[in-house]
Amino acid sequence: MIEQFLLESRELLEQAVSDLLLLEKEPGNAAALESAFRAFHTLKGSAGIIDFEAMERALHAVEGALARIRAGVDTVTAQLIRDCLNALDDVARWFDAMQVDGEIPLSAEAGAAAVVRRFSGQAPGADGAPAEPADGPGEDWAQQLLARHPGAGRGARTAIRYVPDPSAFFRGQDPLAFVAGIPHLLVLELEGSAASARLDMLDPFACRLTILALTGVSPEEATRHLIAVLGETSIRTLPEEVTALPGPASTELSSAARALLEAQQAQLLTATGSEGTGLISSAMRVAANVFRSQGLGREAEAMDRLLAETGGSTGAAQAAAAIAAVVLPVADLEPEDPSNAGATATISDQRARTLRVAADKVDSLVRLTGELIVTKNAITHAALIDGGGQAGVSDPLTRALAQLSRLVGELQDVVLGIRVLPLSTVFQRFPRLVRDMAYDLGKSARLVVEGGDTEADKAIVEALFEPILHALRNSMDHGAETAEDRIAQGKPPATTIRLSGRRDGQNVVVEIADDGRGIDVDRVRAVAIARGVVSEGVAAAMPDAAAIDLVFAPGFSTASALTALSGRGVGMDVVRTTVERLGGRVGIDSRRGEGATLRLTMPFTVMVVRLVTVEAGGQVFGIPLDAVVETFMVDRSLITAIGAAEALAWRNRTLPVLALARVLGGEPPERTSGAANILIVLAGGQPAGLEVDRVCTQVDVMLQPTQGLLADIPGLAGTSVLGDGRVLIVVELEELLR
Repeated sequence: MIEQFLLESRELLEQAVSDLLLLEKEPGNAAALESAFRAFHTLKGSAGIIDFEAMERALHAVEGALARIRAGVDTVTAQLIRDCLNALDDVARWFDAMQVDGEIPLSAEAGAAAVVRRFSGQAPGADGAPAEPADGPGEDWAQQLLARHPGAGRGARTAIRYVPDPSAFFRGQDPLAFVAGIPHLLVLELEGSAASARLDMLDPFACRLTILALTGVSPEEATRHLIAVLGETSIRTLPEEVTALPGPASTELSSAARALLEAQQAQLLTATGSEGTGLISSAMRVAANVFRSQGLGREAEAMDRLLAETGGSTGAAQAAAAIAAVVLPVADLEPEDPSNAGATATISDQRARTLRVAADKVDSLVRLTGELIVTKNAITHAALIDGGGQAGVSDPLTRALAQLSRLVGELQDVVLGIRVLPLSTVFQRFPRLVRDMAYDLGKSARLVVEGGDTEADKAIVEALFEPILHALRNSMDHGAETAEDRIAQGKPPATTIRLSGRRDGQNVVVEIADDGRGIDVDRVRAVAIARGVVSEGVAAAMPDAAAIDLVFAPGFSTASALTALSGRGVGMDVVRTTVERLGGRVGIDSRRGEGATLRLTMPFTVMVVRLVTVEAGGQVFGIPLDAVVETFMVDRSLITAIGAAEALAWRNRTLPVLALARVLGGEPPERTSGAANILIVLAGGQPAGLEVDRVCTQVDVMLQPTQGLLADIPGLAGTSVLGDGRVLIVVELEELLR
């Protein structure tokens, strides 16, 4: 239960943060207020399920504040939003502690008390004193209510304590009508406060009531009827020993009730055809009323729900079985038809439409799919060898291999689809961070998020958090100006930072753009010279684009002072390292005084890669297909030596030509004449020629990260296994050719 609680509650936590941030920007957004209120209320209810009373108390205080805003008593303020977010921070810390040992943290009591104190002064009563909490002074009010009405306890599922706000009448509320509208009320008590004991002190315009009730409906149903006053209401789920039936023996029913139920059961079993629809509906209504009169609120509610779902035209057998479950002994309830075996257990079966699966199980499925792809490639390779080449492979085997390839491809697509996540999974974590950074820096900024529904592999989405975080830190600290500076430049007072995602072919592009001051290229050059990154002559000869690229150098920072956000020179270095490790690219566009855009181009998935296999120096290597622009053979006389390097004229451009074997540390075979196999590849957005011994074929592989001795070698993206059992090393072109 703890594991499921944490899984669902973290989602609600993120939803609440998102709603509060939207509410801060749009105080009149009723939908955001309603959504935030529901998130807090559901979190409070979930805490009650696992007996996390401290969290219940804390969230009840926050919920009360939001309820007063919903009722129009209070308004949204920046301080209120800040207090609500701080309360969620406390809850997040409790979740982190529970994730470690599965226990409710002892520190939660003090934290909850602080939250309650923080919100206690927000709703004073008419006399200036803080309003009494809905739970009142005693925590055992529900048990006391049950003790006063023992006859109703058998059918009661929910206890309600409602303390209306003293100004309820002025707001046009009828507190009694709220409770009277709850179905299947078994008990209703009204208590007056001490202030109304003396008539000469009675204020007829102030509501001084406490309303107590027992009902046979579920807590969820009661919540729906009291949604407008939840901040003033305490709803308790009664213990199982109170609500559970002691058994379906005949002594639990009066003789008249038994006779009525048996008559309805007979009518349900004999009425058939369209003419029997009215009789079936009538029998179900009578049975529900009998259940209710005998204190069987749960059975009555189930019968009403079945009638509403079927309209009486169907479900007669289910209704008859439900009556039998109460009238007959347990031994007589074995259904004759196996298809109706579940009818006695539940009348309405709400089937789950989603299934939560641990991430490691999905990863195992992905790995097994990769092994299947390798095996399929091996079978294809073996069939070609045994058949003496493609022409020798029999037609049945060819068809079988084609079908196997198709099925494996479909399985690969399905498995990868399971790992796909929307970018909103990571994007939704940043509005709060930008808000807090702006507050700490004394700047005004707003984050615009676009393209959150763009999907990518789970590994890519999760890895994007750190690069985006560092990019936003730089935008806020270096790019965003103060409100005064922006107004002086004719800009709006708030800096706009745009976080967007989109799909571009086999890649996912994430951009972080701001309308701030942009990158000061002259300062970048000066800092690079001062820190020994480049010499003064090299810096002066650099074009602006190359100078801007220096911000990715390890240890580079233009900050003049060390702050909590920047100055250590690790931010942009981490961005490039993380992105390129996953096969992505980083680029910056800057406009002095207008802003800058950081562009992260990531592969859609890091698991399945389409490669071109080549031979170089006697070894087989894989090159990502999307990096290959063209392959051709060219006479060696057209390759020109320029110093120690070589170049080739290609489509009116001069490209550097590098021998792959030599780049990888080997020695290519000496050739002075003949044809050379050239691949035109893109590395860092720039084309280059790559000479190889032979271009082999295209292949889809499940890429495995480098491990062991290969882990620390630059320029290697991963490994896979070919159909003939050879290890295929996949190269990372940008790192290799840098």
